[in-house]
Amino acid sequence: MKYLRRCLKALGWLMLALGGLASVGLAALIVANWNDDALSEAAQQALQYTPPTEQALEGNGSLILMGLDAPAGGDAVADAMALGRQRLAREIERRRWVEAHGDRQEGMPPSLAAEAMVGDVLPDRLRCPVGEADCFAWFVKHGDEVQALAKNHQALLQRLAAAASSPQFSNPAPFYLLAEFPPYGLLVRAHELWLAQAALAWVHGQPQQAMDIARQAVQLRSRMASTSNSLIASMIALAMQHRELRWLSDASARTASPTPAAVSTTIEELVSVPTEPLGSAMEGEMRFVASGLYLYKTVDLFTRPWDEPPTWWQRLLNKASNWAYLPRQTLNLSLGYLQQVHTIHGMPAPRQDAAFSKLMRRLEDDGACLPWNSLRNIAGTCLAAISARNYQGYAQRVADMDGYRRLVLLQHRAAVDQVAPPDMPAWLAQSPEELRNPYTLQPMQWDAATSSLMFEGREKQNQNPGRSSTYRIRLRG
Repeated sequence: MKYLRRCLKALGWLMLALGGLASVGLAALIVANWNDDALSEAAQQALQYTPPTEQALEGNGSLILMGLDAPAGGDAVADAMALGRQRLAREIERRRWVEAHGDRQEGMPPSLAAEAMVGDVLPDRLRCPVGEADCFAWFVKHGDEVQALAKNHQALLQRLAAAASSPQFSNPAPFYLLAEFPPYGLLVRAHELWLAQAALAWVHGQPQQAMDIARQAVQLRSRMASTSNSLIASMIALAMQHRELRWLSDASARTASPTPAAVSTTIEELVSVPTEPLGSAMEGEMRFVASGLYLYKTVDLFTRPWDEPPTWWQRLLNKASNWAYLPRQTLNLSLGYLQQVHTIHGMPAPRQDAAFSKLMRRLEDDGACLPWNSLRNIAGTCLAAISARNYQGYAQRVADMDGYRRLVLLQHRAAVDQVAPPDMPAWLAQSPEELRNPYTLQPMQWDAATSSLMFEGREKQNQNPGRSSTYRIRLRG
């Protein structure tokens, strides 16, 4: 009994000591995070949005894309432009609401929802399959249906052409927490129907008309990519570019037959334009991150399904994490990292790997997610560091697409120069740097067994067989 009393007494003293240590630690945590930082100049700039002037909206092709789903019946282009203006005005109104009320949905002005059915423009069964060797031949098999769709959606295709050739093209929409996107799904299907129509024109003996459509498609996508204000829009533009390159690859495969020199020159011209970098998209991403972090004054590090209430220990840990979360310092840190990522995205692909590795090593050396490294803003510092790691894949998707573009350009030049398969390795070895692997600057690969040009990308590609990162163009004899 004597020993039991001693053990209980020792246990009591131990619990008291642990409680004291916990109290001291909690007090130190609260003191360390008592005051937040002031917003940096970059953060203040990212939080600002200036609505466009009337001069910036007049003849702006981006408004046509914003109103692409306007009902047909009147002036197709004017109706789309009018709906685009309405959407822009509503988005500006919604952004002001978010600034004032955060993510509270009740009372928020509703978005102008798109009503068009994407599948009506080009049904899945008519889309050229991923593994199809010749999309031109595929669309010929379904030519009557494609022509009927192009006729039924003439107003939609007319809007694409007007946006491609509009006097100016800039994205005036704000990108913020809860932002609504233009009808991109409809744009992607309409763009694909456009290329299908161009394929039929080529096969029916009108290659110049086909190239005119292809040029418009490339111009529209390029304008959209160069003025993108979000990584989502940029990734959609990359998906559209993949379809364009596949179309141009099919067209190049037909240059062995008598083809007007102007058509061959146009193919060379369209494929020679480098893939758009992510400069404007990263600027938009910084505005989006600033919007979200500025409005969220708390953070839940221990997430759960939406329909599942938090457990007591999750509530406790989330409460503790918010004692170690400073919203403004987190915003400053996040934008500082994003500015570094923005700089890296602007580098040539061979330098990006080393730059990203250097940034990741610095984050690891700083011990951003180690609670004993610093009591100040533990949760926010860790959140900012984790977020910075997610952006390398976007840069690699751009480099992958540019590698595919180089592969198509090599295919076209090989067809024009009539390079025989046995001579391909030597011919590739002499290729200029701008047509080599964008990551290694080594010549593109040649697979003699399948007579294919090959490029090993870094990211999975939904439009490649098996979502492979390998791009392959089989040369036709």
